[in-house]
Amino acid sequence: MQSIIHKIKKFKFKKVYYFDLFVVLVIFSIISIFLYNRFTKKSLWIDAQIQVSDGELWWRGDDPPFWFLNDLKSGMIARNSFGEEIAKITDVEIYSNEGIYKQANVKLKLKVSFDKTRDTYLYNFQPIQKGKPIDLAFGSNNVSGLVVSLGSQSEERFEKRIKVKMQYLDDWLAEAYQVGMEMKDSKGRSLARIDSVSLDESKLDNSIMFEGNLSLLNNQSKKGKWEGKLYQRQGQLKDAILEISLSTFKEEDFYRFVDGTPIKIGNEINFYFSEISAKAKIMEIIE
Repeated sequence: MQSIIHKIKKFKFKKVYYFDLFVVLVIFSIISIFLYNRFTKKSLWIDAQIQVSDGELWWRGDDPPFWFLNDLKSGMIARNSFGEEIAKITDVEIYSNEGIYKQANVKLKLKVSFDKTRDTYLYNFQPIQKGKPIDLAFGSNNVSGLVVSLGSQSEERFEKRIKVKMQYLDDWLAEAYQVGMEMKDSKGRSLARIDSVSLDESKLDNSIMFEGNLSLLNNQSKKGKWEGKLYQRQGQLKDAILEISLSTFKEEDFYRFVDGTPIKIGNEINFYFSEISAKAKIMEIIE
């Protein structure tokens, strides 16, 4: 009986021993691969640009609020767990969007290695490519966004002049647009400037407006009552025609505004001047 118990204990000891040895070998292999990748791959610094966003390339996501971006400055440095510099901000372009939200493009230097097998750059041992999300921590500031360019020089800017139109504005709103108003980024660089303003009387005047539930209005004969009201708008509405100089980037067959809007006749475009916002339709590309 004792002999059988002794054999069972001996078998369990051997089983545990071999398992422990296997675990040690796995851990050793992982550490060896890590050290090999760390010390044998040649590091280099490349230029990159990130569009701050919480979405994927095909889904833009929500623009971040102002408090998320306002502390980002040129010269900020990101470090890895060994204290080594892995990223440095070289330029930040922040500009207003609707409400409290802003958009931002962050230019930086990234410390990467090059994988010849896959013909791609590696950042933190992961492939880094245009359109892929990336997270960086600059002290207490986290930058989460999409890579929009790698290893390229800064995009050249082109000034374009366009004519835009906004229709059916109240007098006070139409008259608020003034020559000289500018949309600027966080460094004071002009992104859009109003060069001229022309106001015309709208063809739509004294229009019948409705507030309430349209489905109830359409079926009021069946329902008997409906919630809402009809009223006649008083005063002459205005159309505002603006000539605007704006900063653009050139694509293969068109120019685009800083927010990505193609500068093409018929497209809607948004401007966020310090005093007022504008949502207009492009009528003409002057030059």
